[in-house]
Amino acid sequence: MQPSRPLRLRAWRPATAAVLACALGACLSPPIDPTENVPVRACEERRVIDSPPAALVEKPSELPIDERAPHAATRLVISQLSRVERLANAPVLIDVRLDAFDATGAPAPLAGDLRIVVKSAAADPCYLAFDVPMASKRQVARRFDQTLRQYVIRLEPAWEREPVRGSDLELKATLLVQDGSVIEAEARLLW
Repeated sequence: MQPSRPLRLRAWRPATAAVLACALGACLSPPIDPTENVPVRACEERRVIDSPPAALVEKPSELPIDERAPHAATRLVISQLSRVERLANAPVLIDVRLDAFDATGAPAPLAGDLRIVVKSAAADPCYLAFDVPMASKRQVARRFDQTLRQYVIRLEPAWEREPVRGSDLELKATLLVQDGSVIEAEARLLW
């Protein structure tokens, strides 16, 4: 029987510690909370009810292929979880939540140039259009809710005369995909 040797511990090297920390999950960045994004402000408004703004941006964003977010959605739905958010001492916001699906009905990644038009006949202006670029991987990641698997767009409407509380807002979301195809969704939301 051989005498046991004392166990020698090597000094931890910084690289070894970093690899171990990553293996234990410390390298994972916390998920982005899209409800903390700066709200999007309207880029266009119309005061005449018969004259809505264009539903689309002029042309798709031009991005290098390696920066483009993946897109496989064929259908877009404005979720019933969309809501008007009223907080004390803060502007009223509209959280629009979008679900994207492929041809089989399974959730699918979404990417492109999004325009959301908000209509309220009782407000002035009666139409507000919000452009939301979602073509790059970074832009999409900032707006994706990992928990609910939805895209969250926070809008800050600036009306001279707000809609009557309890009235309907009409929402129309139009996505212009990089290949030129268009996906649309419509919904009503209680103001």
